[in-house]
Amino acid sequence: MSLATSAEDGPERSTRGTFHYVDPDRITGPGFRFNFDPQWSGIPLRDRRVPVADACTLSEPPRLDREGFELGRLGIGEIDHRDPGQVEALWRPAVCRLVQQITGADEVASWATGARFSERNAAAARTDVSNPARRVHSDFSPTEFGAAILHPPALEAIERIAPGRPLRRWMGINVWQAISPPPYDTPLAVCDTRTVRPEDLVVGRGSAPSVPGLEVDLPLYQFSDRHRWFYYSHMEPDQALVFSGIDSAAVDDWRLVPHSAFDDPACPSGATPRSSVEIRTMALFFA
Repeated sequence: MSLATSAEDGPERSTRGTFHYVDPDRITGPGFRFNFDPQWSGIPLRDRRVPVADACTLSEPPRLDREGFELGRLGIGEIDHRDPGQVEALWRPAVCRLVQQITGADEVASWATGARFSERNAAAARTDVSNPARRVHSDFSPTEFGAAILHPPALEAIERIAPGRPLRRWMGINVWQAISPPPYDTPLAVCDTRTVRPEDLVVGRGSAPSVPGLEVDLPLYQFSDRHRWFYYSHMEPDQALVFSGIDSAAVDDWRLVPHSAFDDPACPSGATPRSSVEIRTMALFFA
């Protein structure tokens, strides 16, 4: 069931944010490359300042099967995400249960957990990918998850829970959870999948300086006036944002949900710097 939270009753609210899109005029050919460093260097950018609606104040909460995202409850209360034992024993299983509940999948595989921190938090510099992801992107490329699942970490995760099982459908699903109290200085924004078209997609090949040999295709996006952006200004400690990364059954558009961190100008200067955790999952439907 979709959930929305708000600190107070009232009309729908929005803010404005600057989003870093790809500049298609500065790409000189197919297969351009970039680095997964804190600046995601190598991506030619074109910034746009756009409205971002507060999904907490919508009269009808967004749904995964419509806009491509929704809030859900994990059912485990607050845990210490610094403790790997709690993450593996409590949080990861709860995430998989939530994704299975929302999608109706037969099984859910998961991999690639991580934490991100506002640049106002010293932990943002801990690794190449500890800072907020400030480029409009999604995490499941059609080249690696479309007609077939080719991404090695995903294949390993699937093999652990469903070895040799043929699939008729799979859905790449992101789960994101704020673990700092609201308001958030750098919230995560998600784009209504119904406003995204295949021609908006620009796939780049990314590598990480700190992980030799790692190379992945990443969906990036060029700007469109169609795009409609949303964020959640307040999330309860047990809530997580579930959003679509790809759907193998939607071959016309893949139901991609571009997303990006942005600076909320309405956030008070003394707010706690945002901390969040995230994980990639695959909802599996067996043949």
